[in-house]
Amino acid sequence: MEDRQNALRTLVERPRPTIFAATAVALLATAGLWIASLLAARLSFPDQTGREFLFDAIYYLPFVGLPIALYGIKRPGLSASLRLNPMPTLSTLAVILAAMLSVYLASALDGVWAMLLNAVGLREPRVSVEIGSSRALTLAILHSAAIPAIFEELLCRGFVFSAFESRGTRLAIGVSSAIFALMHGNVYGLPAYLLVGATSAFLVFALDSLYAGIAYHTVYNALILLSLYLLPAADSDAASSAPDAALLSSVAVNVALAAMLMFLLLRALDRRRRALGVVTVPRIREPLRKREWALLAILGMVFAATCTLVLMGV
Repeated sequence: MEDRQNALRTLVERPRPTIFAATAVALLATAGLWIASLLAARLSFPDQTGREFLFDAIYYLPFVGLPIALYGIKRPGLSASLRLNPMPTLSTLAVILAAMLSVYLASALDGVWAMLLNAVGLREPRVSVEIGSSRALTLAILHSAAIPAIFEELLCRGFVFSAFESRGTRLAIGVSSAIFALMHGNVYGLPAYLLVGATSAFLVFALDSLYAGIAYHTVYNALILLSLYLLPAADSDAASSAPDAALLSSVAVNVALAAMLMFLLLRALDRRRRALGVVTVPRIREPLRKREWALLAILGMVFAATCTLVLMGV
């Protein structure tokens, strides 16, 4: 018990971002997403890949990486609360397995979510994405998997998670996952983003390493890109036809098995976490300051506006 109290005291007393700073950086990153998109669209590039790398440079460096780096310079010792610790080698296999299961579960969630949205008259616009060569796949993994994973994990599972962890680990997982999901502005993929965000946050916490989240996020994105490369685009008529009962039953069984495997995997990692002495910060019910509430309210309004524009097709 004494060892746990000492570990908890050490964890709570780590230098960490304030909730105000974390919310401010998340708000800056959300605004930067629109600014970078507009700038990248206005600048002419001979191919789509060049425009996407330009977007990465305009967005992630000044709106995510730089603010966190400047804050870290002013607040020494921040790397401990951001969990910039090496990830155990054997844990890499667990992270890869979690990413594989997440791809399948996220796809199932997206399907159910799409049916619910269709029931209220909202239909996701069809976007055809094809990767025609191994070179295109490599470049896509770099700019659509690795780079976003590094900066989004640094922001959400590093900066935001660390700030809200001062009020409790479970709260930090919930808030960082919600901000991660809403930052993407994709209402149609909201359940999948929440799943990925929560799983990544748990892996970072359980393995006590931000690199676990980066690896998980990279593998998850890369597997989706790999599926686009290996599998031909579905025929629109076939995709719109209703699946038969046998297929739905088979999918339901596979989803249940994947969910069970994910549960067992995360449970095993949680037991390992307890054995290594990585403690959970209990819920601390301390009221937020007025300026923190104000900034969270502004962030919420920006998220709402972004989702509304997406639904309107803007």
